[in-house]
Amino acid sequence: MRDHTVVVGFGTKGRAAIHAVCASGLKKEQVVVIDPSAKAIDAATAAGYAAVLGDATRSDVLKRAEVQRALRVIIATQRDDTAVLVALTARQLNQGATIVAAVREEENAPLLRQSGADEVITSAGAAGRLLGLSVLSPAAGLVMEDLIREGSGLDVVDRPVTRAEVGLSPRETEDLVISVVRGHRVLHYDDPAVHTLELTDRVITIVPRAAPDNRRGPQR
Repeated sequence: MRDHTVVVGFGTKGRAAIHAVCASGLKKEQVVVIDPSAKAIDAATAAGYAAVLGDATRSDVLKRAEVQRALRVIIATQRDDTAVLVALTARQLNQGATIVAAVREEENAPLLRQSGADEVITSAGAAGRLLGLSVLSPAAGLVMEDLIREGSGLDVVDRPVTRAEVGLSPRETEDLVISVVRGHRVLHYDDPAVHTLELTDRVITIVPRAAPDNRRGPQR
């Protein structure tokens, strides 16, 4: 297997991550799950994913999942210290993969980045911010929850700029553009550096989830 996505942990976070990437176009046969629980592995294989039983902090287990050939690695373990070790080992095996990890505590995020993760999501912090927003503005909280809920409502889509959009400002596109990816930089839609869109740009947009034509497959 090559250019696949390895998901470490088939708990609530891992399953939700898989559903999100598959909803964006990734095929089930491009996903390999690693989990130390035989019950979780049975559930993953029953759902149609390839699966490896074992401890993902061990290089031999990651190699069985072909991490060295993977395009992406999603780390959704139950413990932050485990996530750090998995990221470190996965990065040693694959220098080019995009590694995204979840941690419970914000204080552990820098260590995870130092261990090789490209992006770190703090689950406790995100939940706390959503709670605070919801109590201050229930309507705003509902919108944010809708963006992260699977199956209906709004969706966040990363897609390339079309030829028809070249030369337009982000505000002039049909989709609601919230950010522009130019090279290795992520710029807000109102940043002076993105006065007009270029063909090599990517845009982060918010679109109705019921509009499949607006979807693009996950990009590296």
